[in-house]
Amino acid sequence: MEYRARWIGGVLRLMTNQPPALDEGEAVFVSIERARSPQSHKHQFAWINDAWASLPDSCLGMPWAETPETLRKHALIATGFHRTYTLDCGANATARRIKAELVRAEARAEGYAIGQVRGPVLTIWTPESQSTRAMGRERFQESKTAILDWIADKLGVTADDLRRSAA
Repeated sequence: MEYRARWIGGVLRLMTNQPPALDEGEAVFVSIERARSPQSHKHQFAWINDAWASLPDSCLGMPWAETPETLRKHALIATGFHRTYTLDCGANATARRIKAELVRAEARAEGYAIGQVRGPVLTIWTPESQSTRAMGRERFQESKTAILDWIADKLGVTADDLRRSAA
């Protein structure tokens, strides 16, 4: 639900139906979202650890299968919970030359990154943060469900089976 408010002198004041005494401050809309439960957050990491430990041999050696954390971050990118930017490098050789360096730099900053070259165009993807500050309850649940489905597919099991394994 959204509320109208005014930002006045470093204080956010909800607006009422009564006219303000002084029409000052910046009018803004405030969205109040319930916090997600720590149990939901912990549950996600539990089933990711179980899933990672159960990856089939065909997945071993994949860059995203190195740790439970790389598995989670790759799944976020694969399911659309990512940031992306595209660079036109002018030539395929240039794009290929700078890809590894940019992916390394983004991975240092974000913890994980993927790069792809198509002709002269380089695209870099980084996962969205699932921190409480970055994702509210609804978006976290959407991302949790999406990566659960993606990882379950990689394991050849149902999402319910994976969810129950960490319960």
